[in-house]
Amino acid sequence: MSIVGATRSQMPNRSIELDFIRGIAIIAVMGFHFHTVQTGSAIVGAIEYPLKNFGREGVNLFFTLSGFLVGGLLLRQYAESGRVDARRFIIRRIFKIWPAYYVLILFHVFAGRHPTSTFLIQNLTHLQNYLGSSITQTWSLAVEEHFYLFLPALLLIFSRLHLRANVIIASLLAICGVVLVARCIVVWNGDVHAAFFYTQYRIDSLLFGVILAAIYWMKPGIYRNFARRKGLLIAMVAGLIAWLALCTKHVALDESIGYTIQTLGFVALLVLTLEYSAPIHRAIVFRVIAWIGVYSYGIYLWHSLALGPADILIAKATALGLPAIMVWVLVMSAQFCIAITLGYVTTRAIEFPMLRIRDTLFPSKRRAAPVDVPAVGGQPS
Repeated sequence: MSIVGATRSQMPNRSIELDFIRGIAIIAVMGFHFHTVQTGSAIVGAIEYPLKNFGREGVNLFFTLSGFLVGGLLLRQYAESGRVDARRFIIRRIFKIWPAYYVLILFHVFAGRHPTSTFLIQNLTHLQNYLGSSITQTWSLAVEEHFYLFLPALLLIFSRLHLRANVIIASLLAICGVVLVARCIVVWNGDVHAAFFYTQYRIDSLLFGVILAAIYWMKPGIYRNFARRKGLLIAMVAGLIAWLALCTKHVALDESIGYTIQTLGFVALLVLTLEYSAPIHRAIVFRVIAWIGVYSYGIYLWHSLALGPADILIAKATALGLPAIMVWVLVMSAQFCIAITLGYVTTRAIEFPMLRIRDTLFPSKRRAAPVDVPAVGGQPS
């Protein structure tokens, strides 16, 4: 899908490019969380290094992607009609997010894997990123839930003031600047926990995606000029990789300006993938990663259930005296298979049927709108 070479009306309801981005993000998150064994193998170490060192940054990629897609849903409507239907947007988000999410909460209530005092009130009120939760991966979903309320409210204000695209983009950039300064201050004061988990310090990662959406829908000429600068986009992604490799170990830097640098790199990655990935769409690896991306929300919700079986497998395989490399292959393969299977089954059984009900009761006003927005975002505990 290339906006440089196609019109926006040709945009399909599902984008393999964005599913590929989702797939990359959820694979990174799974790789960070999954249990492993020490093998002493340089090859295994090379495979594990980016996952164990940078896999947690997959959530920042999810944030930026969600901002782009949510922003696209709302800003296209704003650009075409000068108004935002916040009520319809929130109802459609509820049908998308809540059914699968609350099934997860019910599962943990009845399974008794954690005391209800460690997650129930926190998760039911969507304050788990502030109050903590033993269902640790759901913290980033709380940030996105807060964002789904904040952005429509902000755009309603913009629509009442009849703001033009340039003012909207400048306002969003100003908010990102305020968030960055606030995050730097809280890190300077030593509260890295707040900088990592709290919505007011992480929402800029989503808002940069919204800014990209604003340019995409409201300033198409600027978007086309940006998208044509392939060298600049590659340089931005290279800068992202360099930052991850060289600077993320410096906690104060990474938790303050690091999220902004990462998000700018992810914006470039989004544009590169949208505009220049067509030649590799038929590649098996690309299509497999994109397929995983289709089920990324379900995988995000349920992938932690793969950790228990992995610990059992490690113990039994080690007791049998199997070579460490063989144990590693078995354990990692088992965790990915369990997590992806759970995500596939729950998506098919819960999420997709609820989306069909949603589209019957509250159909999208524009069928040609961007892909339905995922709310996924696993994150290390």
